[in-house]
Parts: sequence; structure tokens; C-alpha cells
Amino acid sequence: MKTHPSDSIPYPRRKIARALLRGSARLLIALLTRLKVSGMQNFPREGPVILAGNHVGVLEAVLMAAFSPRQVEFLGTGDIPMDPNYARVVVAYGLIPVNRGNLDRDAIQKSVSVLRQGGVLGVFPEGGIWEPARMDAQIGVALISQRANAPVLPIGFGGMRGALGNAFRLKFPHLEMRMGELIPPAQVSQDAERRQALQEYASLVLTRITALVPTSEFASVPEEINYKLTLAPEDAEKGTPPSLADDRGRAFARLLFSHVLLDALHRNLRLPVGVWINPPGSLSGTDFSAALSAVLEYLERNPGFFTYRFGVEQGLALGKALEDLREIIGRTQEAGLTLRLTASSEARFADRRAEESVISFAITP
Repeated sequence: MKTHPSDSIPYPRRKIARALLRGSARLLIALLTRLKVSGMQNFPREGPVILAGNHVGVLEAVLMAAFSPRQVEFLGTGDIPMDPNYARVVVAYGLIPVNRGNLDRDAIQKSVSVLRQGGVLGVFPEGGIWEPARMDAQIGVALISQRANAPVLPIGFGGMRGALGNAFRLKFPHLEMRMGELIPPAQVSQDAERRQALQEYASLVLTRITALVPTSEFASVPEEINYKLTLAPEDAEKGTPPSLADDRGRAFARLLFSHVLLDALHRNLRLPVGVWINPPGSLSGTDFSAALSAVLEYLERNPGFFTYRFGVEQGLALGKALEDLREIIGRTQEAGLTLRLTASSEARFADRRAEESVISFAITP
């Protein structure tokens, strides 16, 4: 019996289960959507290749798996539990879990192992779906490409937003899957600064992907978003609460408007942050502090959770904001103060539109 070291997996694997899932996916997509696939001639029929696409939901992975000529091994989330809506399908198909935000050597080695066996690896260089089309590329795609000497096939998906729900409501959404030209494997010269070179390659991959995405997809994507947060006592005569530094306030406001992240914290990780999702007009300081403490406790186990998603500077600022807010709420509760928290986001678009959203609620003693 052939065995594999802990940092290696066989390719291809789960042949029967994956064949059934791929066939079922192709049938459902043919029945429920109007899909257009182009650039298939660019897909290498043999040898290692990394498929890299844009990502707004689960459907891109389904299309990548279903319509690739060869079996795709996916690199996917391993730092939080899978969304329960499709966890069973993911478990049945299988993936290489990666602890995003931390150096996961095991996941990298397994990915390289697949490619060195002449396999196909599926990745999404943005690393998640919390701010689609507004995120920087993660260097993982470059690191794996360089170590395995594997080219990258960029894929641009269109029509994905809300498509899964529309498909099951028999609205037959129009979808696109565009494959571009192969990008040669990442190379790092001896004179180059390694991380910078890998980041440049990852950014190149994301640029090639973006060029394949239909331009209509970006009409609803803002070019810039500015966040702001204020804390003010409901009754000024009872005192003034400690202030929150501007950068930390902006970071926490960004979290309140990051519905995908809040949903992951609430549903996937089962943290008590539901009070931050569509908050009522007022909520108790006890509930608010419980949410803060739960997230801070989780960050002790997974310190890279926010820095991976918001960048190092804003991720660290958010961690400090959670600590400061917990202290502020504790003080105001002792003083019997009711705080008004107001968070705003102002989005600016390429056509000069500006949209402002506001979240405001009272935090009671």
C-alpha cells in the first residue's frame, strides 16, 4: 500500500465522489443557468497548473470544478468552519484547508505536492469574499507557483452576485467563465527581495483575472470607502465617555459594515456578535461587551484573522479598538451612562456617485 507523508496527498483523489459531484453540478448549471465559457483552449491538457479566479461566492468554485477538463484540487478556508449551507458538499468533495492569516506550511506543501504530481490546483488570490474586487492579492498563489514551478491560468467569472439564489428560483441567471492566457511560473531572482517579488507576481495574477471579468461587474463596486465612528453620551450632563482613537474607530466601523465577516463570526464561529448585525435601536452594554470579549478571545487563538482580511495596519487597529471599546463600555456602565454609537460609511464610485450608510444605536447600562 502506497503511503504519503503528512505534507503530501495523492492526485487525483476521491475519483468517484468528485466525478458524481462534477456531473451533478454540470447538469444543474445546464438546467438552471445560462452559462458561457470561453478560452478553454488555454487550459493545458497535462502538467501542473494553478487555476486562479475572482471570488464573490461559492459558485465560482463550483464552475471551476465542474468545467475544468481535469480534476481540480482546491485550496480553501481552514481557519473557520465551513458555511453550514454547503458544508456537506465541500466535505464530500474535499479540499486542502489553509489557516488564512498565518503561515500554514502544511497547506502550502500539500498544494505543491499536487502540482508536482502534474495536478490542477484551484485558488482565489483575493483570499476571501468579504470585500470582492477591493482586496489585494495574497502572496500564496505566487509562493506555490514558484515552489512547484507551475504556471497560472487566470479565470474571470461574471454574473455571480446572487446567481445561486436566482438559479434555484428559476430565474436562469446569465453566467460567464473566461479563461485567459497562461502566466509562466513565478520566478524570484537571487538579487530580488523575496516577499516583494512574490507580491508583484500575485498582483499580476489578480490584474490578469480582473481584465477577464466583465466590466459591468464593477459598476456596483466603489473606488473608495471612508468609515467614521463616534461615541457620545445620550445625556451630556452625566459625563463624557473616554474617546476612541480615530484609526481604531474607523476600523471598528468597517467591521460593522462588513456583513460577510460578521456573518462568519456569528454563524461559522458561533460568536455572540449577532447584536452587531442589523442592531436594534438600543442594546445592553452587557451584550455589547460579551461580543467584544468573545472576538478578543478568538483573536488569541487566531491572531491573523483581521490582519489577513483588513491588512496589518487596520487589522491591528481593529484589535485595539475592541480592547478600548470593552474598557469604555465598562466605565460607562459603572457610571450609569447610555452611549450613542454612530458608524458611517461613505462610498464613492467611478461615475462620481456617492452613497452614505449609517448605523446608530444606544448602548445602555
